[in-house]
Amino acid sequence: MPSGINLLYKADFARGGDSAGRENRVVDIVAVHGLNENLIEAWTHPETGTLWLQDFLPESIPAARVLTFGYDSSPSSFCGPACADTIQKHANTLVASLQGDRSLEGCDNRPIIFVCHGLGGVTSSQVQHLYTVFVSTYAILFFGTPHDRVDSASWLTPDTAPQSGSPVRSRQHSHERNSLVSDDDSNTLQIITEQFAPLMKKFRIFFFWEELPTKFGNNMQFLVEEDSAAPSMDNTERCGIDATHSGMVKFSTSNSSSYRTVIAALARYCNDAPAVIARRWEKELETLARTRSNDASEIVGPDFEIHLDRFTSSYKNNILEEHRNKYFFPPHDTNPKFVGRQDILSMIQKTLFSSESIPSERRQRRFVVFGMGGCGKTELSSKFAEDNKDRYHAVFTIRAENLETAKESFADIGKRGGLEATESAGKYWLSQLRKPWLLIIDNADNPDLDLQDLFPRGNLGHVLVTTKNPDFRIHGTAGSIELKGLREEEALHLLLERAQIPRPWDATTESSGQEISKALGYLALALVQAGTAVFRKLCDLKDYLNFHNLYWSKRGARSPSIGEVEEKRAKRGEDIIYSAFDFSFEYLRAKNTSISQDAVQILNIVGFYHFENIRVDIFTRAIENRRKSIAMSTAKSIGGRMLNAVVSRLHPPHMLPQFLKGGLEALNPYRVREALHELYALSLINYDGRNASFSLHPLVHSWARDRLSHGEKAVWAQIALNTLTESILLPPEDAEELHAEYRKDLLPHLDKCLAACPMQTRNLDDKLGRVQLALAKLLQQTLLFIVRDQAVSAAKCGYVYAERGRFTEGALYLSMVKDILVQTLGYENEKTMIATLGLAGVCWGLGRLEEAIELQKRVVQARSKVLGPENHDTLVAMDQLGRSFWLHGEYQEALQLQQVTTNRMKASLGYEHPDTLAALDNLGVTLGSWHRFHESMEIHKQVLFAREKNLGRTDLETLTTLNNLAMALLDLGKLFEAKKIMEEVVEQRQLKLGKEHPWTLWAICNLAKVMIELGRLKEAETLLIDGIAAGIRSLSDDHLGVLMGRGQLARVYARQGRAKEAEILTLEVIDKVASSRGQEHPDYIYALFKLAQLYEQQGKFEKAIDACENALQRANTRLTTRHPLYKKIDSYINALRGLLLSEELDLNTANAGGSIHKSPKLRNLPHTKTW
Repeated sequence: MPSGINLLYKADFARGGDSAGRENRVVDIVAVHGLNENLIEAWTHPETGTLWLQDFLPESIPAARVLTFGYDSSPSSFCGPACADTIQKHANTLVASLQGDRSLEGCDNRPIIFVCHGLGGVTSSQVQHLYTVFVSTYAILFFGTPHDRVDSASWLTPDTAPQSGSPVRSRQHSHERNSLVSDDDSNTLQIITEQFAPLMKKFRIFFFWEELPTKFGNNMQFLVEEDSAAPSMDNTERCGIDATHSGMVKFSTSNSSSYRTVIAALARYCNDAPAVIARRWEKELETLARTRSNDASEIVGPDFEIHLDRFTSSYKNNILEEHRNKYFFPPHDTNPKFVGRQDILSMIQKTLFSSESIPSERRQRRFVVFGMGGCGKTELSSKFAEDNKDRYHAVFTIRAENLETAKESFADIGKRGGLEATESAGKYWLSQLRKPWLLIIDNADNPDLDLQDLFPRGNLGHVLVTTKNPDFRIHGTAGSIELKGLREEEALHLLLERAQIPRPWDATTESSGQEISKALGYLALALVQAGTAVFRKLCDLKDYLNFHNLYWSKRGARSPSIGEVEEKRAKRGEDIIYSAFDFSFEYLRAKNTSISQDAVQILNIVGFYHFENIRVDIFTRAIENRRKSIAMSTAKSIGGRMLNAVVSRLHPPHMLPQFLKGGLEALNPYRVREALHELYALSLINYDGRNASFSLHPLVHSWARDRLSHGEKAVWAQIALNTLTESILLPPEDAEELHAEYRKDLLPHLDKCLAACPMQTRNLDDKLGRVQLALAKLLQQTLLFIVRDQAVSAAKCGYVYAERGRFTEGALYLSMVKDILVQTLGYENEKTMIATLGLAGVCWGLGRLEEAIELQKRVVQARSKVLGPENHDTLVAMDQLGRSFWLHGEYQEALQLQQVTTNRMKASLGYEHPDTLAALDNLGVTLGSWHRFHESMEIHKQVLFAREKNLGRTDLETLTTLNNLAMALLDLGKLFEAKKIMEEVVEQRQLKLGKEHPWTLWAICNLAKVMIELGRLKEAETLLIDGIAAGIRSLSDDHLGVLMGRGQLARVYARQGRAKEAEILTLEVIDKVASSRGQEHPDYIYALFKLAQLYEQQGKFEKAIDACENALQRANTRLTTRHPLYKKIDSYINALRGLLLSEELDLNTANAGGSIHKSPKLRNLPHTKTW
């Protein structure tokens, strides 16, 4: 094999992710072999022929270029007096070859990771004294490289053991070998190691040592002892490889434990290297530029520096391309006219970024900014994020006003990181992010808030907390600071800048400004409000204090006494700011224009919303929906319009703002935008241009609500809720994805509204009685209109909560809807049936299974009676009920109903109708539950053929059928077919739904089931452990999918001989299944059966019998004695009893002095190879 550099794999940009900037993410992995090896065979498994650097590594790290270096590795050249010269010669060749290759590829400064075996690591160590390689090297993996001594005789005569599988070159004769053994070899190695040690701290180092000895004739010994291969050094990693010295760099499968350890390290290094090496080259270039500039300016003068700057600027732009900020979501955009606080910003920056800020152990750096409302904490955090944007890969904000908004913020991070939109997924993504990140936890004011719970785990990242609560400063691991008023000159500057008074400022202006600043306590928010009032000509600068003092006196405010407590001082600060708001508001109200009135009403409304991310289209959608409603009513016939006229007279007035009332001409979305501009002009709201939303400062928000009287609060809270519900559409008009995103953003505002204005519906039967209710339907239409409006609002609230997984609130409001509709329209009305089905779905989400089934039964009965048993809607409801029976473990009821449903659907809808195919797919699953596996497989194949033809192979519905088919094949023992299909389903669901979507995780669990049956236990274990962790993040610890995953993991442990771990895990699963699904559910019975088999495996026959008896007792309720599982458990327990009786007879015989007849333990047991 020739010497020099050989390319094994060229980085695949397309597989590495987004094409933009991918080339800057590439890393060169350079493999250097040891003695008696060459650049290919050194890394190739002798039995399988697998070259892991080429066959396995690119699958895990597609954005890495893989090269090997070959050289004359005959042992004689490395031994004796010429050893040092030989090593230096090979090092020079390696550098020259590497530099030439990288120069031709245009990647001179690309990060390098060396993978070295044996004495090849010594060559790589010597390479690091060469400048360009040193700067670009990020990590070195040493496999069995000696660092303090070497036995030359051992390197010359290895009789390689069969398991190592390394082809060895012809050995030297013994007399030659003996003459080469010299102390010079170890001395040379010691010198190189000492030279390399100071450089080592610049790299990530991973030492691997051999755990199996190599055969030398009749002897076995280690070529490199552990203490030499993996010396104890700070900031290095160490691990043993279960192989001989030669075999430790040859892997036959990508699932081996040793390979997974190696590839995990390489993947981590490849992820982190680009940013680190980019910064390293930037610093080196700056140093080089300064040196060359000094030298050149002495020769040719200062003009030379201009050309050098162009070179370094161009290079820095390229090298820093990949390190630019990718996620930037501060609390809000920084005002370009931000004033002051530079000393504090510099202090926070120095504290967070200084390597000496935490002298003890490395930990997550958190800084707390606390102070009274209005002092500018949020603005400061936004400014810090803006100033340091390029130092962070990601900047996110947690809205910490309450637990729900904090959860939503983390869920958004999880979604942006490619995981599920859950709180735990967001925290997990941050904790795993190896690039620098900043988390701003804003407005963490509630003393009951568990602030510690909001910090992502791990010791990475920076956290900046803003709070009014001084007690939270204990969480500042890097420090804290109390933010007070601005400095006098900063306050004056902010006031006059906001007032837009041109410079230079005369003495009178500065004097008036200083008086105002002092009176306003140098508080930034009050100064902004005052400056805006002057700019908008509400008053002159010199008159502002007179107006402010007027509103101050109306509030009954006073100056604080010397002994006043901190709480009253904070209240005084709020009064100062509130008085500034009062002045602006009175000006707005006094204008008395339609625009100013709309602005006042919007301010009244948003006081009952959450103060952040108030979408403008809350109001514009409400207007558009009102317009559509009016347009539909005017488009009717003359008779219809006359009826509408009568109805409108009976309908009570809507509690809505003025801009949502009137005819089509009055309902204009521009009214909202003009009103919002008025509020923005007075600095009462701040626009967020990214998503057409606005926010209020928390003090503006509380002031907007607090200034209303008790009666006014009740009215405007109801108007605020009605405005929200007017903007929401119910199915089927809400089908577009934009509507779903809108409803997600609506949730915090809905929470606030309903807290201020709880929705209550009265039971009309109790209020009026049945006779009066019947009369009311004819004579008291106004009352019924009120009730109908309540039902619509409750339906919209329930729909939003159910969609977001808030099933408890969803059930509350949908129950209201169902009760109202039953009382006013009856069970057999279609609207009542739709609402009942919606409530049933939410009950499923809550685990109230019996209640859900009863609701679905009622709908099936009503639709069968009103629409007929063959009606499409009736059949759909029957299919849903059949699936509910199956999920609840009522397999007999499910099978009977699904067979009737599918026969009717095929007759009335046709075989290939989507609803028919869905019902058939459900029937196939139920047949599988009855162990009718062949019938199940045939049905799934038929459905697959139709769905693949109509929808395509990768449609989500088709993937569901593929999943079901794979499970039928698994039950029939067709394992390789099942494996191929499940791998396809997992891959496609990951692409379409995401890696941690519940359906993706379910598919991973099913793939693991197949792997277990194939005996690929390590792969199954890895799939399950990762899947369970993701399931807990995306779902919950007690979710059915997580429990099923744990059950499969217990099977893996049992087959691996880890019986105790399997038993503990199985008992946990049984306990949680009993709590969530009930002790009569087949899943509980099946888990008991698995437990019995596990006890049998351990020889605990009495416990096994107890578990089976418990299972049979529970099975009578739902499974019944006809089910195959019941029969299997019954047969199994009889065999166990017979075996136990036989052992007792043997024991009695032994006690009586007779001989014992030994028989295999499991001879009489049926085949139970399910573990």
